[in-house]
Amino acid sequence: MLAADRVGAQSGGDIDMRAIGNRLDRIEREITDLQRQSYSGGGSTGAPTSLSGSGSGSGAGAADAQSRIFELEEQVRRLNGNLEEMGHRIEQMGQELQRFKADTDLRFQDAQGGGGASASGTASDSAMAPVNDDGEAGTGPAPAEGTLGAAPVASVLPQGTPQVQYDFAIDLMKRGQYDQARAAFIEFLQLHPKDTLAGNAQYWLGETYYAQNRHKEAGDAFLTGYTTYSSSNKAPDSLLKLGMSLNALGNKDAACTVWSELGSRFPQASPAVVARNKLEREKAGC
Repeated sequence: MLAADRVGAQSGGDIDMRAIGNRLDRIEREITDLQRQSYSGGGSTGAPTSLSGSGSGSGAGAADAQSRIFELEEQVRRLNGNLEEMGHRIEQMGQELQRFKADTDLRFQDAQGGGGASASGTASDSAMAPVNDDGEAGTGPAPAEGTLGAAPVASVLPQGTPQVQYDFAIDLMKRGQYDQARAAFIEFLQLHPKDTLAGNAQYWLGETYYAQNRHKEAGDAFLTGYTTYSSSNKAPDSLLKLGMSLNALGNKDAACTVWSELGSRFPQASPAVVARNKLEREKAGC
């Protein structure tokens, strides 16, 4: 329940960040309009001197517009600060969620430890079994690392449509069961590489690595998401997280190049992605 609460809090943070991104977009458009009005009002140099009264009015209007621009720019700075703070809070919640998951897994292993060889054999037979209603899962070997062609140790996904199987994998992700979610997304991509949800699954595969600070594998998965599923609605997100993974690995120049590509390749990306891209570039000093 605690993990679900924290995930819910993180989802709320994402919603707040989208709202802030929308406000930033509106403010930037208003700044552009005011600048255009200011320049058009103050750029007429050929007016007769007898119209000085009109010129004064125009100058006053330009001054008002400039004052409004300063006010809006200050709002933009405050909103960017809010975005950075919320991003930090979300990262902290993710770390707390990982610690909670590790503690829960440890308790689960301790509880099984008293069962002797029989309990151990049962765990081995159901190495990659889906989580039960309590959010617990088998503790067998993890699947091969997240390349598209890697085969999971055992089937993770339930029977059903691609949507049912995708929802199952997402639920594992929400529970913080990153290893099991990773196996589920890999299996989904093997079974449905051309499905409309494949691009989303590839993105979340990368997130299973990123959530565990495995930035090299995360970068590989996000790069695949961008190149293989470039028409997916998660392609801009994949490119954003590719840059963040590269930056976390200390490759700032490559990260800045990726974020610049995001701005030019996906000018119509969601406000949340645009705002986060701008924030990450500023933080990295691109």
